[in-house]
Amino acid sequence: MNNSNNKLARIVELLRKDTGINNSIDAIEQLSLLLLIKYFYDFTSNNQSGIHRSSFRGLFSDIHGFDEGKINNDFSIIKNIFHEVICGNESFFRQSFFRNNRWGDIEVVFNNIPLRIRSLKILEAALYELENLDFYEFLKVDFDELLLIMVKDSSSSGAFHSPKSLVEAIVKVSDPRPQTSIYDPAMGTGRTFVEVEKYLSKTYENRNFKAIGNDISPFAYLIGILNLLLNGINIKQITLSDSLLIEDNLKYDLILSGVPFGKASDMSKYEYYYNGYTGNLEAMFLQHAMNKLAKNGKAALIVPNGLLFNRANQLDILRGQLLTQFNLHSILSLPEGVLAPYTGIKVSVLFFENTTPGEDIWFYELNTKKPLNRLNSIGDSDFEEFISQFESRRVGENSCLIDKQSLIADETSNLSFSLPKNEEKFSFDKIEKINSLKKEQSALIESIENYFENASKNIDVEQFKDVTVQSICELRSGSNLNKSEISSNGAYPVFGGNGVIGYYKEANRFSSSIVVGKVGMYCGNIHLSSKPYWLTSNAISLEVKNETEVFTPYLAHVLQSMDLNKMATGVAQKFISIKQLNNTVVSLPNYEKQVELSNWFTLLKENKESIQSLLLNFNKNLELLTDNSILEKILKY
Repeated sequence: MNNSNNKLARIVELLRKDTGINNSIDAIEQLSLLLLIKYFYDFTSNNQSGIHRSSFRGLFSDIHGFDEGKINNDFSIIKNIFHEVICGNESFFRQSFFRNNRWGDIEVVFNNIPLRIRSLKILEAALYELENLDFYEFLKVDFDELLLIMVKDSSSSGAFHSPKSLVEAIVKVSDPRPQTSIYDPAMGTGRTFVEVEKYLSKTYENRNFKAIGNDISPFAYLIGILNLLLNGINIKQITLSDSLLIEDNLKYDLILSGVPFGKASDMSKYEYYYNGYTGNLEAMFLQHAMNKLAKNGKAALIVPNGLLFNRANQLDILRGQLLTQFNLHSILSLPEGVLAPYTGIKVSVLFFENTTPGEDIWFYELNTKKPLNRLNSIGDSDFEEFISQFESRRVGENSCLIDKQSLIADETSNLSFSLPKNEEKFSFDKIEKINSLKKEQSALIESIENYFENASKNIDVEQFKDVTVQSICELRSGSNLNKSEISSNGAYPVFGGNGVIGYYKEANRFSSSIVVGKVGMYCGNIHLSSKPYWLTSNAISLEVKNETEVFTPYLAHVLQSMDLNKMATGVAQKFISIKQLNNTVVSLPNYEKQVELSNWFTLLKENKESIQSLLLNFNKNLELLTDNSILEKILKY
């Protein structure tokens, strides 16, 4: 993350130097908490002329530990400051803007996301930067850039975020109108509403609309409402809740969403069943959208392709209802990798209306010149033809019309289509491919040079102290979970012997800790978690006893370098015991050096992974150039 013109990016870089911040997601989460308080502070200050108030930085002066230069990891800190800014002002609730917004759910966020920043100096520096921020400048642009960087830095954050160009294309062809109700049941970062606001502001003088959205993740809700507030969108009907469990009879004019997919947890599954929903999450959210769509309303849903053809009674029924009770008029098939790096699952967009069914479906297959991945994401230009042909439903090289009668006659109502096959023509632009490889070569060389420069850095360490793991950590085995209890999404990640294997509704570890694989081929594997999680019986957790003396990420790096798999015993199945780990000796410099070394180790690993990723992509394209160069000559003779 290196954007000198982005004010928020500079603060994120500052926060990442803190020992309580492990990655860019943590940094953006903490920045968002501070930004939310700053937003409220600025608004109440601007509407209380003549009343003396302390500075924004002064709000934090009473935090316990400020006088010692350290800050406790506490859920109540931000919540208390929120109450001081908002609830302590009688005139606050008389302001029309705040009467029209929603604050109960915000307090729930403060109960779930603590202040992780540990360094007083770093917090004070961040508050100084925030003190001078003007929310009426182009802060929404800076924040949007941060979200895009966050998704590229961490695949897990993609669960809350659909590609900007994809959502923008969906909004354009959906043509939202002012004063309509627009619903997103899995709102994530609020991208849908932001793109609707942009579209309306360009198309109509009156750009007002009713944004209704929900999300079950406190992190997504925090990012989402902040994104909407920065874009001037009312959050009165944005809630921290599960859309499938809300009981009301409301209908909406336009439903736009990237639906969650995968299995629901066992606990949620029974609640969903009670509310009339069964199957996987994608099936339940499709059913939900069909239930909530107003008469003559329109919907566009990003769904996994499995929903279009998988054989399951519930899916067969839903597809049949889409064909006979709604006007499913268009399907956009997207290329693999469009949701990278979050997932490689292929997805499509279903466009339907709550009107009389039409006779056919316009099917458009979108293709890109280059494979999509973390470094090469889908862009605005990739959707130009689709957008231009959507209304006319033109039949061409990338599109066709599918008669519905044959689909209705099929009891499965299969909606997975392919374009009619034409005689394939060999097309190969050698110059373009060579130029592309040259760019990749330059990027690869630059990454290698950066690695060498960072690896050459000399960090002096005057003294190490050898200690046993037992003397600095508490070691515990995890608890067993049945496979049926683990879902593809949920409140807390589940760590097994080789990292995250799914999600569960509860946590059994609540502080920053190291996870060591305990049995099998993954015994000795090291993972680090800074947030609550569930640990299975296939792993051991190491929780540092005194976090002022031992920096957990440094210890994780040291243990990872020791290749603990070598100490595994057993014939039929290898395993590592707590006793073996307890007796393991590690070397510790002073705390400040641990932090410095840990940051350096992390940088080296990130550099290495970047080089490996670029090499993999370079090799693929090099092989493609070679094969096509040969094929080009063969087909000429």
